[in-house]
Amino acid sequence: MSILRALLDRRPQLHGTVFERPPVDTAARILLADAGYADRIAVSTGDMFADALPSGHDVHLYSHVLHDWDADRVGALLAASFDALPPGGWLVDHDAHIDEDKRGSLPVAEYSVLLMHSTLGKCWSIAELAELAASVGFVDISDRPTAGDRSVVLARKPD
Repeated sequence: MSILRALLDRRPQLHGTVFERPPVDTAARILLADAGYADRIAVSTGDMFADALPSGHDVHLYSHVLHDWDADRVGALLAASFDALPPGGWLVDHDAHIDEDKRGSLPVAEYSVLLMHSTLGKCWSIAELAELAASVGFVDISDRPTAGDRSVVLARKPD
């Protein structure tokens, strides 16, 4: 929610939706209302693996989500986003990504070891995510560094 709130703070014309399972959906509604965002951020209730993702949005943002899941589940999430996004819509994955050549960074590699021990996932390499995104139809796949050993992988649904 914090990234969405920051985006909306910079762009007053934007609106967003947070997709959460119960009981987190209720907590999200309360927190957003308390912070004054209830009129600009909707909360949609569902299970990202069982329900269709909300449609009618130009961007789907995953922030620190995909690293918890194996390739089949990440592929399913990317396919669900592809299905829900309009032509020209964007997928944005903000996370700790391994470099495209799988050689670094060391802090992200260390974090990935921790994830592999405690979740189904790992820190995906930029190349792996690009391959998964392309396999469901995304194009114009690129990446950009952000801060603190984090980056974004961007992918567009064709027009």
